Amino acid sequence: MAMRRVLLGFVVLLSLAVAPEGKRGGTKRGPTPGPPNTVNTLAAEQQCKLTDGQTGAIYDLSPLHRINYVDKKFFVIHGASGGPFDHVDTVYDYHFTLCGARPPTPLNCMGSPDIFRAPAYQIARKKQDNPDVEEPGTLRNCAAIGSGERGDWTYRLIDKDDPSAGVQIDYTGGQECHKRTVVKTKTETGRDKRVVKWIPTPRTTTIRMTCNPGGPEPSREKKDRDGNVGRLVGETQTVHASEDDMCHYTLTWESPYGCPINKKIRSVSDRRASDPVFTSDSSGFHVRTRGKQGFLSKLLKLLTFVFFCVLGLVGVQMFRHRKWMKIILPQMTDKSRLQQKLARKKFVKLITTLDTKTAKRMAPNGGTRALV
Repeated sequence: MAMRRVLLGFVVLLSLAVAPEGKRGGTKRGPTPGPPNTVNTLAAEQQCKLTDGQTGAIYDLSPLHRINYVDKKFFVIHGASGGPFDHVDTVYDYHFTLCGARPPTPLNCMGSPDIFRAPAYQIARKKQDNPDVEEPGTLRNCAAIGSGERGDWTYRLIDKDDPSAGVQIDYTGGQECHKRTVVKTKTETGRDKRVVKWIPTPRTTTIRMTCNPGGPEPSREKKDRDGNVGRLVGETQTVHASEDDMCHYTLTWESPYGCPINKKIRSVSDRRASDPVFTSDSSGFHVRTRGKQGFLSKLLKLLTFVFFCVLGLVGVQMFRHRKWMKIILPQMTDKSRLQQKLARKKFVKLITTLDTKTAKRMAPNGGTRALV
């Protein structure tokens, strides 16, 4: 019974060693964002060249911002779904700009109550079997998910310790939504009580420009019928959009403009080791990290782990047959080759004997004796 428990423990450890990083138990913490930075002048806001005050890293987003500020067009992520707060039968389109630019309000948002010009919108629509053909009478719900006022947006490093991870822009001051909040109160008897309240909360948005030197140029990407630069979720892993927290939206875009122009950039394999990969299936929305090791490194890791498992098993068996070991080990260094050969054969037989009853029958009566 004890031996079975030992073997079961080895099997569990082995399964944990070879399991993909994103599948293991527990939550892997992502990078810690850097402190927020603000744009103080209109000229700096129009240029959209962002300098981090802590590291001095510079991100030149002006080619992208020109599409928003000069051409007055949005970047659009079409057909996002599967987020933890998304409705099952609904997909979401996200219109967004960089550095607070506010093009004319999208046509699908016209007529929405309390709508205003903003740098980011979420448009909810009914999920269709054929996304290329819109059904007549499709209802859309539009909300401004950020304000473009200078005091309502900031930028910061995605990872405070690694400027090559990219830069993120945070918008606040969007239209209100009701956020589910658990509030602790007291009952009449003085006991603690938790009450769920729906508190009006301004929507916020984070646009994460992750560094990808080989990413596509926006001028080469396809545009929708309104001239906005659009991406369809599911066709590529370079864009993601989800409501990862109630009333907060995260848009992720891999782009060469997410790389600092004055800092060293880590290799693609190193940078992508902690990048999130977004997938969805019938069970819902999933986020995992990319695997860092290649096939050869994973194989080497597996072989190393197996080696130590076998080494541990040999140690356990030697302890179980310690009476025999007192006889065998000295004879393995005997001058007689016959004694060495017999000692080695006996050693292998004992190590591979896992049955407790058989091991007891093989145990010596006591004392030391030769094998022949």
